[in-house]
Amino acid sequence: MEKNKTQALRKITIKHIAKVAGVSVSTVSRALRHDPKANVKTTQRVLDIAQKLNYYPDYHAKTMRQRKTGTIGVILNDLTNPFYSEILAEIGEVLYKKEYSMFICYSNWDLDRERKNVLSLLSRRVDGVVICPVHEESENIQLLSDNGVEVVIIDCYPFFKENSYVYTEHGKGAIIATEYLIRNGHRNILLFTGPLHGSLEHNFVNGYFETLKKYGIEAREEFMIRSKELTIESAYETFKKLITENRQGIGIDFTAVVTICDLFAVGIYRVANELGFNIPGNYSIVGYDNIDVTAALAPPLTTIHQPRKEIGTESVKILLNNIENETMKDQKIVTFEPFIVVRGSVRKLN
Repeated sequence: MEKNKTQALRKITIKHIAKVAGVSVSTVSRALRHDPKANVKTTQRVLDIAQKLNYYPDYHAKTMRQRKTGTIGVILNDLTNPFYSEILAEIGEVLYKKEYSMFICYSNWDLDRERKNVLSLLSRRVDGVVICPVHEESENIQLLSDNGVEVVIIDCYPFFKENSYVYTEHGKGAIIATEYLIRNGHRNILLFTGPLHGSLEHNFVNGYFETLKKYGIEAREEFMIRSKELTIESAYETFKKLITENRQGIGIDFTAVVTICDLFAVGIYRVANELGFNIPGNYSIVGYDNIDVTAALAPPLTTIHQPRKEIGTESVKILLNNIENETMKDQKIVTFEPFIVVRGSVRKLN
């Protein structure tokens, strides 16, 4: 029993696997790297033995040889929003296939917390970072670059010229949503947004106002309401207060709502269930993100699609290319076009 315990605690090396498999150390090394030139049957036999012996690579030794840690940091502001969690899941899948590890950090729209996350990742000597920053001009991004860490920035308009960016044109998304409602006869359109964290939110708001102007509709300040947080609960409380005031005759008269995220639309549906108004009979709703739950709402939500998987894949693909090809680094700006997914939450008035 004690012998087995000692064996289990012993670090299995490539030499040990080579001895068990009856092959050379270089053959084992090629198999573990999934070298396409290696013999397929031999590679599979070596991999089976390695798995049976619970082999894992010595990343400390590997780091000393390659000056890389095989780790990536991901810094996000909101881990509860399915939009970001789906991006994170896609990044994780790509890293798993490439045999990288991932450190996940949560900034919650706080610059000081973001800085601590950056310092924590620097102390772990990560090879690169995918970050959704608190603000596009965040000095924390520059801190990463100044320390020689590869960076790809998501969900943020380009500001630092030396970095790569992957994002959706949010302003265009707001234009598509607002225009769709106008074409269905709506003129009193409410914009339901959250705290202004950066340029993407500004562009969303500007897209809404530009579309109203294009169609000769008066832009009214009271038709833009803000929730304190980008959460279902905060949206529910904000919209419930608005509807309650409307019923008391002190609110505003509107027929449709454009939301800056699908979570806000879910909050509106919750208010509808509680207060007994009808979607789209009383109010038409257009969401933003096209997270999975929107298709299951009653009625299913008309929303603007953002390609979460593509954002995740493209960002980590650029990052790994720049880490692994130091002489062929590629600073890229990748933008995705949003599009509308028409379902049942908008009523035709014309």
